[in-house]
Amino acid sequence: MNPEHTHARVRVTSILIVMALVATTLLIQLVRVQFGPYAPIFAARGDASVGRVEQVMPARGQIFDRDGQILATNANLYHIEIEIRQLTPQSQQDIAAVLSKLLVIPFEDLHNQLTRDWASQGQFRIRLTRPDDQGGNLPITVDQFVADVLRGFLADPTAPDLSGLALVPAPKRVYPAGTLAGHVLGFVNEEGKGFFGVEGYYDEWLAGKPITVEQPLIPPEARPEPNPPAGVNLVLTIDTEIQQMVEDALNEALKTSLAESGQIIVMDPHSGEILAMAASPELDPNNYQPWLKPDKQGKEPVITPGASAQYEPGSTFKILTMAAALDTGVVTPDTTFVDTGSIEVGGHEIINWDGSAWGPQTMTGCMQHSLNVCLAFVASDKLGAKDFYQYLANFGIGRLTGIDLAGEVAGQLRTPRHPQWTESDLGTNSFGQGVSVTPVQLLAAVSAVANGGVMVQPHVVREVVGPQGAYWPKTTALGQPISQQTAAALSQMLSQSAGGETQYAHVNGYDLAGKTGTAQVPTDYGYDPNLTIASFIGWGPLPDPQFLVLVRLDKPKTSPWGSVVAAPVFQKVVQRLVVLMHIPPDSVRAQMGEGG
Repeated sequence: MNPEHTHARVRVTSILIVMALVATTLLIQLVRVQFGPYAPIFAARGDASVGRVEQVMPARGQIFDRDGQILATNANLYHIEIEIRQLTPQSQQDIAAVLSKLLVIPFEDLHNQLTRDWASQGQFRIRLTRPDDQGGNLPITVDQFVADVLRGFLADPTAPDLSGLALVPAPKRVYPAGTLAGHVLGFVNEEGKGFFGVEGYYDEWLAGKPITVEQPLIPPEARPEPNPPAGVNLVLTIDTEIQQMVEDALNEALKTSLAESGQIIVMDPHSGEILAMAASPELDPNNYQPWLKPDKQGKEPVITPGASAQYEPGSTFKILTMAAALDTGVVTPDTTFVDTGSIEVGGHEIINWDGSAWGPQTMTGCMQHSLNVCLAFVASDKLGAKDFYQYLANFGIGRLTGIDLAGEVAGQLRTPRHPQWTESDLGTNSFGQGVSVTPVQLLAAVSAVANGGVMVQPHVVREVVGPQGAYWPKTTALGQPISQQTAAALSQMLSQSAGGETQYAHVNGYDLAGKTGTAQVPTDYGYDPNLTIASFIGWGPLPDPQFLVLVRLDKPKTSPWGSVVAAPVFQKVVQRLVVLMHIPPDSVRAQMGEGG
């Protein structure tokens, strides 16, 4: 045999033996790692090096008005996070220097965060913060421009060393219309949580479903960005043209009446759709922080007063008292009553708003002149406590309407079952004192009078648009507390054509119905003799009303009376409303009906 061949065979054999020994050693080591006494330690270290588990939030759904105008959307912002294990002394210095110049934050604040021994605390990824005005710290967020600059540095090998810096999407909620319908919308906080209004009520729907993904650390992998299913979009019943009009009318009313605050709500009495809901002071959802501070008395602010601000309605409540009396048949519009100026109910003397005796009156006259004595008589002597409070329950007083706005309250109503109820409550409740309602609660109750006896649920979302398609919430009837005949008769009693105390709310060419309210403000020491809540609620045009409007002014100073400060606001709103809703005058509609 050739010696050279023999030598080559020996070398090959030696190499194979060495490789076999190495393979055997690796196999033995692999078995030790998997099943030996240190296996749990190796497994934990392996898991730590694979990557980090993150929750990826989807884009929050957008909110539109009924005509498609955007009311709430998202802006592209980013948090700045640091991967501690990728930092170097040089990148710690460069990151602090670059961010200090770009964001005008003290270099020391940033450098201290970067050089802290986070690993000893079990933290390997941190989010950089900046000082706030309250002495705390807030996560740093940067806009798209700054994010692009930082990405440019990361991609340029000659730029400052930003190793370890990462940009994490942090969508910010943006409200392009500013304060318009701010109380309806609510707001979204820095953590992406919706509060109050629509944002709070539909928070889970708008937020969508987050997904959990594993982001590898080493070795780096190229993979598409996770794309969780986005939240649903909402189309509101709000008409921004009507909303802007009523907000302007409210601001003007506050100036002329010197009232502290106020609200105007416009609702479709047939469907329950809220066309506009204005409240003052205004809320800018882009700058909601001032609304989180208690007032001078330590009371929390009411973010959505239409559903959350309860008040004593005063004489607007007489609509419900008279509706109950007409529906039970104990009175008719022509039933007479001799008003002597006072009546005693449960040992409590009740007088009229002006302290006068109005003499013989029909029930229509009692409503036109808003006579407390007459309505107390109707509740106590004609209806009685059982029927009176049963009708109030049927009208939903003391219960939630279920409106789709976060934070709704139920108001307060003492009934004969309440340990503190007295017979005098029957008299005062009849004209809206000693009972508390919310604006939407009163609107829902009165919608029964404007809608042929059927009470509808107020709502602010008209359409829900999600990945599976669109959904249109149906009109929800809350019950039929009165008959169609009672509703028509009461509307006629309160019609503007009958004249009376609501003449300041008259709109030429349109047959409207309505009622003023003037309620004293309750305090811890009884009713304040100098402060009132002036209001007006009206609907029309009769006989088929297309709108129901509530005006409320809190503590007006120029006049305490609803007929003087609130009724004219209703008039101005309706004058614009019939134009925006394309409602012709009664005579034109009559001709169109005859022609059809």
